[in-house]
Amino acid sequence: MYPVLAADLAQGSELDDGGVAGKGGLLARIVQNGELNEAAIRQQGIQHTGQLTQNGFENNANATQSGDGNNFVVLQSGAGNNVELIQSGRANQASVVQGGAGRRAVIEQYGNSNTVNVQQNPLSPNLQVQQQGNGLAAKVIQY
Repeated sequence: MYPVLAADLAQGSELDDGGVAGKGGLLARIVQNGELNEAAIRQQGIQHTGQLTQNGFENNANATQSGDGNNFVVLQSGAGNNVELIQSGRANQASVVQGGAGRRAVIEQYGNSNTVNVQQNPLSPNLQVQQQGNGLAAKVIQY
């Protein structure tokens, strides 16, 4: 497992704008703007890509990938938002966009070739999406 961890405890950025590449074609990228944001990407397997982008205050994002060729993009803006993402299997795709304050999204993908697209806006409730199987697709837009 090749973790990439970042916590932004000061104004400004201590991280460059590049990704961190590990063994087996793993690519992890964390971009944070604001204060007290926390992010972690854990990758085990080969050919995974992941990007966490957080803008705002006290946002938290955790992503775990295992298997082969999984991909995700998470974008959070606002304050006190939380995303938990798990991808286990092969060729899963996830896109999560979340804004507002105090939102929580839990995305779990178990299997192969699953796709999920989530958009949570400022007044939307919390959500959980779980995919178990192969070739599943979900699109959730909450306002």
